[in-house]
Amino acid sequence: MKKLVAVMIMIPFLSGCYVFLAGGAGAAGAFAWAKGTLSRNYKQPFETTWEGTLFAVRNLKFKIEENRRDLHYGIIKAKMPSTGDTVKIALERWTSRETKVSVRVGTIGNKRVSEHVHEEIAKALR
Repeated sequence: MKKLVAVMIMIPFLSGCYVFLAGGAGAAGAFAWAKGTLSRNYKQPFETTWEGTLFAVRNLKFKIEENRRDLHYGIIKAKMPSTGDTVKIALERWTSRETKVSVRVGTIGNKRVSEHVHEEIAKALR
């Protein structure tokens, strides 16, 4: 147990990214912040997560500029009306019941806004 705790404490320092635990319905339990992108896995099929993400983006009043997908991967690009920043959301099928969602805001990333987008996606998937 002590080794596990030590490893968990060291992960952010060893990997160069910030990882923190979270909970909630449909969540696999962790966010990862790396190079301006906030990623999280949802315990939902790809199709359900895709529809929930589109619903969340519309609920946030973002202007969708592009959305395309295939069976395993999808991209949604939208503009935030308040700032004009581009929000890029990438979805990737991990298993038949789990989907990775990565959110990047602007060119260098905005963690606070990315967290808010993930909150809206999680709400849509409840």
